[in-house]
Amino acid sequence: MCFAGALGGAQCPRLTVPLAGLPGRGVPFAITHATVVSADLDALAAANRHAVYGQVARWLIHDLRNPTQALTLITELMGEAPEAGDPGSVQTIREATARLSRSLELLDRLLRLPRPAGEAVPLSLRDSLEFVGALHRSHRSGMRLDLEGALGAVLPAVAGVEHEIEQILLNLVLNALEGTGEAPGARLAVDAIAMDGNVRVSVTDNGPGIPPERRARLFVPAPTVRGGRLRGLGLAVSRALARRFGGDLVLSADAGPGARFDLLLPAWRRG
Repeated sequence: MCFAGALGGAQCPRLTVPLAGLPGRGVPFAITHATVVSADLDALAAANRHAVYGQVARWLIHDLRNPTQALTLITELMGEAPEAGDPGSVQTIREATARLSRSLELLDRLLRLPRPAGEAVPLSLRDSLEFVGALHRSHRSGMRLDLEGALGAVLPAVAGVEHEIEQILLNLVLNALEGTGEAPGARLAVDAIAMDGNVRVSVTDNGPGIPPERRARLFVPAPTVRGGRLRGLGLAVSRALARRFGGDLVLSADAGPGARFDLLLPAWRRG
């Protein structure tokens, strides 16, 4: 498979990607660098979005259980022996309701139906990074997500579609979670820099890295259903979404012991 994108390459013929477990069926897959991209990409992106956002929604639902249980317990205790103005109970209620509010806000944004793909608009990369960071914190993962490098950088607005950029970032986080196995000491660092009319977002983990034999087909869609979740589309869809408006997603050759992906996003230009 070949792609046309910001880093070069030629347009590719249409492919049919067989979905594991669905004999005789396939999903046409075509990626080009044109402004108008085949609806087949939108279909694959939607399938990937459903899988990724479904998994992240489960993080949030799990995160909602603890404050809900705390409120339920306090309500029962207050019913049995009400003590008006008990500082400990009041503080617990405040913390639980604040956590519930945050999780519900994240869930609402996560499950909001995306707008149909249209023209690129100016976007704050910081806002998308903070959203992804908040989602990751709800997971209580063993892997540390370090956004300081990216959030501390002075960056221009980027051109793109908000939910697509967030989908790419979530795919990279999930890829790192799987790659590191969330082992003790696992870390994912996100850095960003403005360069040559673009913004480069580098996502680096300290896992075992990607074996050389896998790298050639790393961005080729290979959908399978494992653990009740659709897998094998994340990196291919993420690269295609990045290239939709002139960006790219590549595996860095100098990642060190782990894996580093570089997401290139065009800076917003008026006119």
